[in-house]
Amino acid sequence: MTTQYDILLTALNELIEINYSRIDGYKKAAEDIDGGDLKGLFQGMVNESEHFADDLSAHVEKFGGDPATGSTFTGKIHQAWLDFKAAISSNNRETILSSCEFGDQTAIKAYDTALALDKVQASPDFMSLLNAQRSSIAESLKVVQSLKNLEHHAKSEQETLSGQDKY
Repeated sequence: MTTQYDILLTALNELIEINYSRIDGYKKAAEDIDGGDLKGLFQGMVNESEHFADDLSAHVEKFGGDPATGSTFTGKIHQAWLDFKAAISSNNRETILSSCEFGDQTAIKAYDTALALDKVQASPDFMSLLNAQRSSIAESLKVVQSLKNLEHHAKSEQETLSGQDKY
């Protein structure tokens, strides 16, 4: 019989895996992207997810569970990071940022699912921890979206200007 603790441990381990997926994806992006401005941003996201995974692992151990030790490659996360890796190989900043956006949106959805669990809602400590982590990822997402929009507008301006050169 599955207990509320089993459901909670499963949810926490899924969040750990998601954070490991973020770590893997952003490390790869930081290594492969041209432009130091994004390298620093991506390294910050790696550090963020390493901290989150450590915190979540400590809670899993506190409840007698075995914390996940690697990234997940199932479902939507699998597709997000496959797209992410493909974007990195193209070294197109806008495409890479779009993939980062999708990955972080998926992570936020996973946090929303965990936050809806009765066992999480019954624990102010878990609610606080998961809400703080979710908020931090949401802030990272806003930065990525802003950079993506800037990149898109810059690309549009370049296309407009290059079109004017033809006349």
